[in-house]
Amino acid sequence: MTQSHTRNPRTIGGVTVYVPTGAIETEMHVLATRLHTLQGARIGVLDNHKEFADLVLRGIADKLQREHGAQVTFWRKDYLGKPSPFAKEMAASCDAVINGVGH
Repeated sequence: MTQSHTRNPRTIGGVTVYVPTGAIETEMHVLATRLHTLQGARIGVLDNHKEFADLVLRGIADKLQREHGAQVTFWRKDYLGKPSPFAKEMAASCDAVINGVGH
């Protein structure tokens, strides 16, 4: 058993349960600058492939285009459990990205 699993053993109903709470490794990151306007913005939309995500995201994209003149580009992952292979491409070509989920 690793050291993180040997910490904080607790007995619950006669069963010993190991709580794997080790040191948390975190880094400080600066958040992206908020867009001053959506007017003419290049918005990327990432459909994570969950059911109905495409319908919700299409509605948002239509509103952004119609009301703000945004240029919307869609990307769709082939499986929801995988990381996005489009991250670098989206970062290079978009002012902001919307990542949507279904139910």
